[in-house]
Amino acid sequence: MKTKAILFLGVLFLSLQVRAQHAKGVIESMNQMFAQKSADPVMANLSGSFSIAAYTRPSTDRMLKTIIDRYACDSIQLKDEVKENGMIQLTVIPFNKGKAGKASNIYTDDAYKLLYVDLFDQLYGMNRYKKSVMVAKIPFEVQDGSIILTVKVNASDRPLKLLFDTGADGMAITKTLADSVGIKASRQQNTSVVGGNMQISVSEGNTIKLDTFVLKNQSFALFPEMHKGSDGIIGNSIAKSYITKVDFDKKELSLYSFGDYQYEDQGISVPVTLPAGLFIIPGEVSVTPGQTNTGEFVFDTGASYNLICFRPFVKKNKLLVSGFKPEYNGTTTSMGMSTPTYSGRAAAFSFAKMPKLSNFPITLMAGGGQSENWNPGFDGSIGIRTIGRYNFTINMQKKEIHFVPNHTINFPHDFVLGAYLFGFDQEGKLKLQSVVAPVEDETIKAGQLIESIDGVAAPALLKDSKKMLAVLNAPAGKTFKITYTTNGTKQNISITKK
Repeated sequence: MKTKAILFLGVLFLSLQVRAQHAKGVIESMNQMFAQKSADPVMANLSGSFSIAAYTRPSTDRMLKTIIDRYACDSIQLKDEVKENGMIQLTVIPFNKGKAGKASNIYTDDAYKLLYVDLFDQLYGMNRYKKSVMVAKIPFEVQDGSIILTVKVNASDRPLKLLFDTGADGMAITKTLADSVGIKASRQQNTSVVGGNMQISVSEGNTIKLDTFVLKNQSFALFPEMHKGSDGIIGNSIAKSYITKVDFDKKELSLYSFGDYQYEDQGISVPVTLPAGLFIIPGEVSVTPGQTNTGEFVFDTGASYNLICFRPFVKKNKLLVSGFKPEYNGTTTSMGMSTPTYSGRAAAFSFAKMPKLSNFPITLMAGGGQSENWNPGFDGSIGIRTIGRYNFTINMQKKEIHFVPNHTINFPHDFVLGAYLFGFDQEGKLKLQSVVAPVEDETIKAGQLIESIDGVAAPALLKDSKKMLAVLNAPAGKTFKITYTTNGTKQNISITKK
């Protein structure tokens, strides 16, 4: 027994020595970083999950140089080491010109790869130890399923209707509108849009007001044309600075300071990264049963579809030739850039730990033009027709998005009859979403409220899954009578299912 005890203590001592050496290596690499004014010495010690405030790699790699220049520190000294919740906390004392500063923490994974540094986070406005408090509650409108915020810019009294678009890194409006409200371009840059790249003008140093909440030093990208139905977009710059909660049931956007925050509603939290300014979450696509392809998808509240898979992902996994049966073909347009697509139903789709969505509307990007060589670095985009079924909280402190099903969670998915795409809006009203193929006489327009299909009232289709399935599972060649009212007159149109 005594021999075993001595052996155990020897192993424990050796383990502690190894841990101490690992911790020492982390401290030495950071001290070299401060001494050399270069991030190079610490790069090998960064984990793949390393973050600075809301940002993840590779954005953080470029940010380190700025931090080194801003942070007044000559060296750090290890004070304590604690292993907790799968992470290792290194408490350190910073020194500047020989004077000791306030103790702070560095966190690593089990392999002593850096996860985050409290002092670095705090330079970008994130303090994990203060209690999170609400800083704003902003009402929004829902237009065609999308979130529309009312904004005023600089000294202009003109209210702008901006689409809340998490698929955009910042804010954008048209050049014509920018001129009318006094927004001036200050530089040019190349930017990525769905399907390719384009040159744009950028205006910096703007102040925007959302209800009573003010954001300063904001940049606008100026595009030749924009998303129809809004004056522009307000991207994820807000969610990089605040915990951002979107409640479709109340039509409210609430902002909270980073800090000790507790979710008000039970739901599922999905991991998110921010590698290039966009929110990326993992997902699985089964275009046909038994065939599962994993990918990384943009969380895109500004996109009007359910899910689109980008050309490189489609090509790599041969999705268009894997048994997929398109219901219609079309184009997706982003900032004037059009790309051919094929749309239909996937067997299933799920993102991260969320339940699988079956018989799911999907769009696959085809080749041709810029899209054939375009490689955005992620595999597709989840749009508002899917996202809008949940109230969600973007929490970049925890690097997650928290989903809670809202009142639309069990609404039927969008469906195609003939040349027309139909779907239910947030209010539970059946609308013609779009005309997806050429028709001889386009008597019915996108946005039209639909009263009934083959005599079955729209509310009954919404509430009775059997009646809805009878429409969805009808054989090709069946003709449906669609009833709607326009200009006070009840109208009918016959549509044959393809």
